[in-house]
Amino acid sequence: MKKFKVLSTLFLATTITTSMFIGCGSKGNENAGGDKGASDKPVEITWWAFPNFETKDGVVGKYEEELAAAFTAKNPNIKVNVEMLSFTGGGEKINAAIASNSAPDVLYDAPGRIIDYARQGVLATVDDMIADLKGDVSESILQGCKLEDKYYMYPFNTTNFMMSVNKDMFKEAGLLDVLPLGKEDRTWTIEEFEKALRAIKAAKPDVIPLTFYSKSTAGDQGTRAFVANIFGGSVMNEDQTAYTFDSPEAIKAMEWVKKAIDEGLIGQGTEALASSDAIDLYLQQKAAVTILYSTGLLKSNLSKKSVAFEDALVPIPSPEGKLKLESLIGGLCVFDNKDEDKIAASKKFIDFLANDPDWQLKNLKATGTFSVRDSVKNIYDDEEMKFAERMGQYTAKYYNTVNGFAEMRTHWFPALQEITLGQKSPAEALKAYNEKANATLKK
Repeated sequence: MKKFKVLSTLFLATTITTSMFIGCGSKGNENAGGDKGASDKPVEITWWAFPNFETKDGVVGKYEEELAAAFTAKNPNIKVNVEMLSFTGGGEKINAAIASNSAPDVLYDAPGRIIDYARQGVLATVDDMIADLKGDVSESILQGCKLEDKYYMYPFNTTNFMMSVNKDMFKEAGLLDVLPLGKEDRTWTIEEFEKALRAIKAAKPDVIPLTFYSKSTAGDQGTRAFVANIFGGSVMNEDQTAYTFDSPEAIKAMEWVKKAIDEGLIGQGTEALASSDAIDLYLQQKAAVTILYSTGLLKSNLSKKSVAFEDALVPIPSPEGKLKLESLIGGLCVFDNKDEDKIAASKKFIDFLANDPDWQLKNLKATGTFSVRDSVKNIYDDEEMKFAERMGQYTAKYYNTVNGFAEMRTHWFPALQEITLGQKSPAEALKAYNEKANATLKK
């Protein structure tokens, strides 16, 4: 999930009292952190989390530890042990824990993985908690939290994935006018985007204009969204019964990517780059534009820049009226470890994280994202964050919980590698990929 850090996002709601100060109301649980069925007997639970919250003093997990301590201060009978996961190996660690019956009690992640765990039958339902969200969270988000008629993820935050440009670099080169920063919602076409890449390449020949990557599944939503958008295509058909990467729009998009690599508009060696490598090139000012970014990454990557510079989020290029951005939905699930007291305590902790009047907004801002609740808006004063929140109107239909999603991802990056290495034509590689991806929907 992030690493929409991811990912964070990845791969995430305020009470009525708090919302008075931000000009919005909440339909959330007024007794946030209150009784969710847990008894008063001592209980110890384990929370696994990807680094989606801000780091404090550069220490990953310090914020999560403070959050857990605050919960225990209000719930002395429940101790929360925090264990941090990495975006590169976290998924494998969770799978190994499930296989060895040593899964954590609570996990903060995204629907793509969480609903897959639900399919494996290892999660407890959170149906009893979702009732508080009805009418305040969009059905499209809630749909991503369920399997068949049961809910397995409690959603907390959300943001859209976009691209980011090094605004200072373009300004220094006298090229701010080639960026869409003054346009309505900063939308632009692939022709306008290509003009910007050519301009920065000419002005900064030692800088990679755009990063692309295809080493693994990490951050693969960025490359799929780029290919789907630039000529007005889509990832799936409207009813999500088939993938559409064998469409003329997708083929034309990958032909553009291959041509851009050959011309140096996209850096060479994309097959050897993971999403984190591509983002690092941007943070080190070796690349002018990163294809995958988000408000969460804006916040979490501040300390990782070689030299401080101003970012500007921009949407993926697309024909007018065709923009569809992929979104991060962050939330929490409870593993069914056959202990009702731990399940009840886990739900109480989740309710605290998402709805406590002292921590709800603090937690949202620590992720640099937005609440899934319609009643919790306009919590940021920063103009860049206001822009990003407005871009929610371009959110694409969520497909990360369709059957076979995890397997589909394993076929995507090899197809990209075949194209970028010149082993197959875009039409040939995408046709083969699309057939494999569609087969996963039926398994």
